[in-house]
Amino acid sequence: MIGMGFRFRRTIPLGRLFRVNVSKTGVSVSAGRPGATVNVGKDGTHVTVGAPGSGMSWREKVTSRGCAPVLAAALAALALALL
Repeated sequence: MIGMGFRFRRTIPLGRLFRVNVSKTGVSVSAGRPGATVNVGKDGTHVTVGAPGSGMSWREKVTSRGCAPVLAAALAALALALL
């Protein structure tokens, strides 16, 4: 089959709100719950907001590498406060 490729992804939970995500392209850290998640990885910081169970969500890149850890912590706190 043309265009098919091997994919690998593993999620390691660290409590109720934090996860380490491992794939063949790198490692990232996620914080949040279904419906609001902040993810920090090699491609920058992303925020995902959606309606759990609906299959619909919005993902937005909020930074590139520069201040990602500080912004991610602030966004994680905000996301958790809204839940």
